[in-house]
Amino acid sequence: MGKASRRKKIDPSKREKFRPLIPFVDRPFEGLTIERDLVAMRELIPCAVLPAKTNADNGSSEFDFVTLLPDGAPAMVREDGRILVGLQTRFNSSDLSHDLAGALTAAIAMEDSGETGVVKFDVRDPAPRLQDVLNRAFIADDKKMKNAAHPTQVEIREDFEYWFNPEEDLDEDMLVALQQNRDDMVPTAAVEGVDGMFWCQMNNNFVRYVTEIEEDPLFTALARLQASGTAKLGENSKFVGAFRACGVAIPVFQVDPEATPADLEAPALALRDQLAKALTNDTPLTDDERRARAGLISRQVTIR
Repeated sequence: MGKASRRKKIDPSKREKFRPLIPFVDRPFEGLTIERDLVAMRELIPCAVLPAKTNADNGSSEFDFVTLLPDGAPAMVREDGRILVGLQTRFNSSDLSHDLAGALTAAIAMEDSGETGVVKFDVRDPAPRLQDVLNRAFIADDKKMKNAAHPTQVEIREDFEYWFNPEEDLDEDMLVALQQNRDDMVPTAAVEGVDGMFWCQMNNNFVRYVTEIEEDPLFTALARLQASGTAKLGENSKFVGAFRACGVAIPVFQVDPEATPADLEAPALALRDQLAKALTNDTPLTDDERRARAGLISRQVTIR
């Protein structure tokens, strides 16, 4: 018997369906008014909720983006019918916008059929993008809207109680689990007055600033502030570098361990204004500014 005749025959109907590759998108949430919120919920905030709504073509459905769902699920339909879409998931494609929109549309279909529970969605499957399914209020479709300030609607929570129907009485085991959530959370809070700025308490206290500024001019402006000694957030603070997530640069500042988020509001406004002024400065960089910029770029870390 020849080798060809000994090969295992495969039923063509059982072959795995071909899935086209999902194209890589470096900045998946670009063009959304909630871009900074989504990046922060995916990378910085341990527990939060952000209400949103789909467009008319997708049922004008109200739902919540959330940081995390059970077992890193992409979405779920809660017992009361509320749809939750998770940012911090176990599996991702090359385009997070595709993944979230696919999970959302699968959840809408599941809710329409009267089912509840965790939604199954394979990120390798074709799906629309958030830019195609969200309500127009979430789409920054012109230059004026892209440059406008969009106050965050993110609600930072202390535990994952949002997993449950608000009218449901939680049993003792659930309450114990939620308390464990609280104990394990990294304390995090928004710095009011400056969109995208979040304080957190770890081994030291830090503020991480999610920006929408293009990386090249941002680093140039930060270098100017660093060289002049103004890249800081109040007394006993320092600029420690930046990292990159979802195509967005995120400067990081170590702050006074005694400073509360409320204490940082005035320094944050001052930093925002100084950065805006530095962005308009088109004079050549000084030697000190060039060195500061080179150091910033060399220390930058990208999170995929």
